[in-house]
Amino acid sequence: MCFRPPSAAKAVKCPSCGMFNPSTLEKCKKCGVDMPKAKDVTNEK
Repeated sequence: MCFRPPSAAKAVKCPSCGMFNPSTLEKCKKCGVDMPKAKDVTNEK
């Protein structure tokens, strides 16, 4: 079995470069763009 830390399971895709970042980050690790909040992502239509 593979166990992942809780933060690794909740990744958010950067709207600019497409890199997946932990949902706890405010800026993308790769390009530095502001990351959307979890509630912003779930409310998109």
